[in-house]
Amino acid sequence: MQKLRAVLAASTVSVAAVAGMVATAPTASAATSLCGSSYGYVGKHAMTKVSGKEGPRTGGYVYVYYSAKTKKNCAISKPVPQLRGKAWGLGVGLHSPTYKDGGSDGYARGQVYTRWAGPVYVKSPHACITVTGDMNTGTPGHLRAHYEVLKKGVHCG
Repeated sequence: MQKLRAVLAASTVSVAAVAGMVATAPTASAATSLCGSSYGYVGKHAMTKVSGKEGPRTGGYVYVYYSAKTKKNCAISKPVPQLRGKAWGLGVGLHSPTYKDGGSDGYARGQVYTRWAGPVYVKSPHACITVTGDMNTGTPGHLRAHYEVLKKGVHCG
């Protein structure tokens, strides 16, 4: 009986440890589910601080995905874990100069996103795209820092 209790206790600890890892580990499927199941990760671009003195140099990332099925790229902007709950005004955009197509999210009146912006999509088979994103920290009346990214001619397929 003593041996059985020891095995059960060890199993419980192992299950708890695995559950903790699963609960805290970031997954690609969590982000791709925002774009759709046919989208695969192609890269990320850092939103770096352009003004303000507080906070880290990198405030967040624009994550880019592509679907061969839809022939579109998808993007989502998210703050780094350190700034979750402190970020606001998240925005994201994609543009395809070749197809004269694009989309953005987070820039319209009333869109003051705090957890993520997107998904946005752009038709882009065999073409380069432009990726944009930005965010703020602090509060709307007391801006602490502003972060941006603009990458032209990337993810050429």
